[in-house]
Amino acid sequence: MNDDYSVYRQEYDQSLSKVRSFLSSNTRSATTLRECERLLAEARRCANSMEQIAAESGDAFKINESKRRVDQEIMPLLQEVDRTIQERENGGFQQHHQQRMELFDGYRAPALDQDDDMEMLIRNSEDLMRESQALCAESEQTGAETLNLMGRQREQLQNASSHLVGAQAYFMEAKDILQTMTRKALKNKRFLQGIIALLFIANITVFVAILKKKSKKGRHDDDGV
Repeated sequence: MNDDYSVYRQEYDQSLSKVRSFLSSNTRSATTLRECERLLAEARRCANSMEQIAAESGDAFKINESKRRVDQEIMPLLQEVDRTIQERENGGFQQHHQQRMELFDGYRAPALDQDDDMEMLIRNSEDLMRESQALCAESEQTGAETLNLMGRQREQLQNASSHLVGAQAYFMEAKDILQTMTRKALKNKRFLQGIIALLFIANITVFVAILKKKSKKGRHDDDGV
């Protein structure tokens, strides 16, 4: 998180340095002023990001410092840019010259020629290209993290599938055991039914034999009489 704060701080300082350089020069074209507005918007974004990072880390000093940057550094420069744009539109570009000198007192800007606007646009294009490369790298890192997460989830799903296969194997084994027990119980039932049938037949045979024996005894008694 401290690294992110340092990156935003560096971008913030670079943006304000460029704005001060443009505004301190005698060349203030419409292109330069529009670029100043863009740089100030970028500086404000960096200041807000620094304030958010400081708030997440609970650093009260950095929070107040970020707020101070917006109030004491960005807003005066933004007002100067707006005033210069209005002066150009009203034809009073040299008005408030003393105020500009006081605003940039102690700051020495490099000399600018007619090619400065083009060089400035080239530098800004290079900055935008670097930012785009950084965003691409960040997107690539996010994609790699997403792929790693999906890989871990795939492993978890594979493990869950393995557990399900094992559970299914246990269920099939239990099913086979139950079928075996059912067949044994059916065999025992049929065996018992056979024994019962044999006992029934044996009882009938004994009963018939008893009847025959009694019948023969009765005839012998009749013959003796």
